[in-house]
Amino acid sequence: MDEEKYSCSPVGRHRRISDCMKPFVCIVLPILLLLSCASGHRESFSENTPVSRDLASLQGELETLCAGSQLLELEEIGQVEYGGFSAPIWVIRYRPSGASRHVLITGGVHGNEPGGTAWVTELIGQIGRNTRNVSDTSFDLIPLVNPWGWSRDIRFNRDGRDVNRDFASFETQEASILKDEFGSQRYDLVIDHHEDPDATGFYLYQYAKRDTKISRKVIAAVRDLGYPIEQDIHMVILRTRDGLIKAPRWGLKYMRMTGQLSITNYLRLNHSEEVYTIETPTHLLMADRLRMHGIAFDLIFEEVLK
Repeated sequence: MDEEKYSCSPVGRHRRISDCMKPFVCIVLPILLLLSCASGHRESFSENTPVSRDLASLQGELETLCAGSQLLELEEIGQVEYGGFSAPIWVIRYRPSGASRHVLITGGVHGNEPGGTAWVTELIGQIGRNTRNVSDTSFDLIPLVNPWGWSRDIRFNRDGRDVNRDFASFETQEASILKDEFGSQRYDLVIDHHEDPDATGFYLYQYAKRDTKISRKVIAAVRDLGYPIEQDIHMVILRTRDGLIKAPRWGLKYMRMTGQLSITNYLRLNHSEEVYTIETPTHLLMADRLRMHGIAFDLIFEEVLK
């Protein structure tokens, strides 16, 4: 956090940030608490909600990709069950001999953001075919966090819960399964691949990290290819600044306090110093969205682990 940016006045630049935050804590924070309590919930969905995507086809694709490489292993880490619906959450592990770094890649936490799952699946294939120089890095790749939502093209899970607001309470099956998977592990890098149905351009989050050099390099590379950069995403306490959302540590703690912690918030607080979320606009063609995810992955991976 830039202390000058948050000073109360030019003359008071030397004042402690905590002094400047007192009005926020006493007046604004209670209002935000009330606003945030209603987010991430809606009524449960019907058992007859139409199916939009085939989980069996995705499973078959993942099994085929893993069968083609001796270093890829498909593991079921839990079952999500809603009445007559049952589906596994998978992790694909890549464990080359002598790997010195450990990376976590996730996608599909929101069911109406298919590009994340598609990109993680594509990345699994690239790693298995040895088309990427990652022989010194072990991977855990989770292509689909929310199988019910993905299969129905709905953001939420069957219970009407936003899984990506449940990494403080772990009341959803999906978040609870991932908490057990993460355990006490540490990761050298975490990237969560999302999409935004309301965005007009590409953007990304970085968490509790002052230096924006890597994120700005990613945004510049996406812009240079002619893709739009998002300028107008507004969260409760955050907003995009030319394609970048900087989530400060105090913001992560605030989200934990309000019971709205996302998967990346949780991972940054507990499992990694380097955490990013990639967001692509769903109005573009899937091929373009996958290209943006690939560019972001390549640059972040190269810059963080070089």
